[in-house]
Amino acid sequence: MTFADPSPWLAVFGRAHPVLLHAPLGLLPGLALLEFGAVLLRRPPPRGAVLALAWLCALTAAAAAASGLVWAGESNDGSPTLGQHKIAGLVLAGLCLVVAVLAFASSRGPFRIALVLACAAMFPTGHLGGEMTHGSDFLFAPLRDKKPPAKGPGPDGTPPPASEYTRTIAPILDRVCTSCHNPDKQKGELLLTTPEGIRKGGENGAVVVAGKPDESPLLARCLLPLDHDDHMPPAEKKQPTADELAALRAWIEAGAGF
Repeated sequence: MTFADPSPWLAVFGRAHPVLLHAPLGLLPGLALLEFGAVLLRRPPPRGAVLALAWLCALTAAAAAASGLVWAGESNDGSPTLGQHKIAGLVLAGLCLVVAVLAFASSRGPFRIALVLACAAMFPTGHLGGEMTHGSDFLFAPLRDKKPPAKGPGPDGTPPPASEYTRTIAPILDRVCTSCHNPDKQKGELLLTTPEGIRKGGENGAVVVAGKPDESPLLARCLLPLDHDDHMPPAEKKQPTADELAALRAWIEAGAGF
């Protein structure tokens, strides 16, 4: 499902997905708390409130799923994570609708089973969405040691010095670029986590021209005004500092070695 040139309002609806998805993700746990809280208190669940929340949850879940499909069609990312997130989102929206229908039933068993399944489906759906936004290692990144593996000692027994790329450039790219340009999410077919990916470039060609920083999109697009359509990283993402931009320029001028 793709939209080569969606209408402006349809595009706005698609990009509202990050806003719309929070409604069912908040309503569903609230519905579960209302239903199972009454059970724990040995009281009958408030039927009117349960019905209202169930249908509000179903309607907002349907709106979130529809906006997500529009947004995915516009971006045409094609990554496996996007496909998995779409399936998980549709399953979650479907379960929310089942919960709303079963809320009318006099027997509470099927309703409660569907409600538990819908709550469980939130976790993989949200996790996959987070992977697309922040990268696959975002959640557990603070627990990992990101230091490069130590190299063997040189002839005199001292370890060789780290390259400028390893010491300075890779940490800059990791901070501001790799959430969108990693093995799981290669926006623009560009991978910035490895020297091979940087050398290869993306769908528009090379991103680094050795010795020519002003002709290297990796730097040139960072220097565009923040509201420019071609500015990278996107305005809502972390931006490189002046010192980091200077380091990128110096590295490219020196030949962009790895």
